[in-house]
Amino acid sequence: MAMMEEVEDGNVEAIIVKDMSRMGRDYLKVGQVMEILRQRGVRLIAINDNVDTEKGDNDMTPFLNIMYEFYARDTSRKIKSVFKAKGMTGKHLTGTVIYGYLWDEKRENWLVDEEAAAVVQRIFAMTLEGYGPYQIATRLAADKIEIPAVHLARHGEGVNKNKVFNDIYRWSTSTVVEILKKQEYLGHTINFKTRKHFKDKKSHYVDVNRPRKNGQ
Repeated sequence: MAMMEEVEDGNVEAIIVKDMSRMGRDYLKVGQVMEILRQRGVRLIAINDNVDTEKGDNDMTPFLNIMYEFYARDTSRKIKSVFKAKGMTGKHLTGTVIYGYLWDEKRENWLVDEEAAAVVQRIFAMTLEGYGPYQIATRLAADKIEIPAVHLARHGEGVNKNKVFNDIYRWSTSTVVEILKKQEYLGHTINFKTRKHFKDKKSHYVDVNRPRKNGQ
């Protein structure tokens, strides 16, 4: 996208790629990009595919784009099959642990984090006693219990390892609710919560009420 912005601004004279797959894996979008390059007078060279728009149109280029998309789709399908096989054995596919657990030395299995597990048990116990999420969050904050993100970061885990927190004891209602919703605390291994499409590589959450297909 950044490259095409430069093209639109007239800052690009030529684009050189290894092969046409580097332009994209969606043959329709690649075709659109090539038409924009033609209109802007930008030369396109794909070395391994013998494509050089300055020397004229290559009739094989559209077919190459289709072949690359098929290859990407096939590769994506094979990778998903590998992950599905691994996930179905009960192994965690995620690279992160949830609050209450830590990875073992080989990062293959979750181990109970006794310090955090005690807090999780307390949250469930208070819920059974009739306390709501806001009341629980308020009590935890008053007792100076570190929020999950801070606790995990202290152990080198989580996505906030380098984040500076203004208040490390500021529990939110949503955090308490998320803990109460996690089936992992029942001893379950939950995989295939998201899926990706080979074209955009974006993660999309899978509806828990809809059957998951192809290990997605």
